[in-house]
Amino acid sequence: MKLLSKRLIYSLAGLTLGVFVSVSVPVFALSGMDDTTSNSSSTESSSETENETEVHSNAMAEQLKEKAHEQLQAKRQQVKERTQEVRQKACEARKTSLDRRMSKFVTQAEKHKSVFDSIYVRVKNFHDTKQLNVANYDALTAKVDSAQADAAAKIATLKTLDIQVDCTQTNVADSVGAFRQAVSDTRDSLKTYRTALKDLISALHGASESVKQSDSTN
Repeated sequence: MKLLSKRLIYSLAGLTLGVFVSVSVPVFALSGMDDTTSNSSSTESSSETENETEVHSNAMAEQLKEKAHEQLQAKRQQVKERTQEVRQKACEARKTSLDRRMSKFVTQAEKHKSVFDSIYVRVKNFHDTKQLNVANYDALTAKVDSAQADAAAKIATLKTLDIQVDCTQTNVADSVGAFRQAVSDTRDSLKTYRTALKDLISALHGASESVKQSDSTN
C-alpha cells in the first residue's frame, strides 16, 4: 500500500511537472513575442516622432527665414526713406541758390554771345570798308560762323533746361546734373566762338598793318 502510494505520488508529480512545462513554454513564447512586438512598435513610434520633429524644425526654419527677409526689407525701406528725406532737406537748403545761379548763367551766356555777335559784325564791316586783302579770310569767317551757330544751339538747349528746382521730385538731381552739363557745353562753345573771333581779328590786324606800311612807303 505504501509502495503504491509513493508510485502514485511520483506519477502525479511527473504529470504535474509535465503540465507545468507544457503550459509554461507557450507562455514564455508568448512573452517573447510580446517583447518583439513592443520593440517594433516603439521603433516605429520613435521614427514617427523624429519625422514630425524634423518637419516642425524645417517649418520653423522657413518661418525664421521669412521673418528675417521681411525685417531686412523693412530696414532697407527705412534707409531709403531716410536717405530721400535727407536729400530733400539738402535740396531745399540749396534751392534758392540753384534757381538763381541757373537763371543767371542763361542770362550771362546770352549776353556774352550778343557781345561776340556785335564784334563779329564790326570786324566784317572793317574788312569790307578797308578792303583788306586777307588770304584765308573765307576760311576764318567760316570758322567763326560755325562757332557762332554752335554757341546759339548750346544756349537754346540751356534755356530749355532752365528748370525750377522741385525738391519733391526724385529726379531733381538728374535735372540739375543735366543743366550743369549744358552749362559746361555752352561755356566751351562760347570759348570756341571767342577764339575764332580772335583769329579773325588777328588776321585783319596783320593785313591792316601791311596796308599802313604800304601807304606810308608810297
